[in-house]
Amino acid sequence: MNVDVSHDGALTGSANMRRDLLLVEQVREGSVDIAFRTYQWTPWCVSLGTHQSASAIDLDMCVERGYDVVHRPTGGRAVLHANELTYALALRIPSGCKPLDVYKEFHAMLHSSLVSLAPELALSTAAPSLRDHYASSGPLGQVCFSAHAPSELLWHGRKVVGSAQRVVDGIVLQHGSIVCGPEHLMLGELLAADNEVRERTVATMRRTSATLTDVAGHTITPSEVASALQANLTQERLSGLIPQA
Repeated sequence: MNVDVSHDGALTGSANMRRDLLLVEQVREGSVDIAFRTYQWTPWCVSLGTHQSASAIDLDMCVERGYDVVHRPTGGRAVLHANELTYALALRIPSGCKPLDVYKEFHAMLHSSLVSLAPELALSTAAPSLRDHYASSGPLGQVCFSAHAPSELLWHGRKVVGSAQRVVDGIVLQHGSIVCGPEHLMLGELLAADNEVRERTVATMRRTSATLTDVAGHTITPSEVASALQANLTQERLSGLIPQA
């Protein structure tokens, strides 16, 4: 099993997305079976789901604040990548498996890797109704951290890691935002909406999301998260995402 693991530094939004698409190409070409990387963003960056309209975001305000804006090749909704560590995972879907199987299994690995930093971190077992969250209209339908899905990492029901998937020619590409501090909440301020709606969105995100720092009760940095993943998500362990014949 050929597994490529890399822990990169901070890159621009467009550079990070190019690197993640390169993971897909490595798997497609057969040079690796599984590709995994972690990274950060400089400057801070708003990423939109692949089919999400940029009109959901106040692009002028992003420019004023010096933020990048990019479309991810994965689905999901908008995320402000700030005080966090991001991961990207690419592998061909094993025979007899579904993309959701990869999602569940990798989140289980991620959970076991992060509990040393945040012991109260939990995996969700039941999904709320996402009907309103994923509605095509309304500001809450535009942001990732306003609701959670099954098998996501939570603290007292509040989302700590936001992940998104896309399948390209039988290859799963999965992104995830592992939040360390509260800066992700500032996404609500960047919505193309009036101030009242922005304030309500920030308040909702504060209720529905949490950070590793919240869970641990003391500051957790992206570098600490990177070290925990580097120690636990080894090539040998990641190879378990593809069942052996």
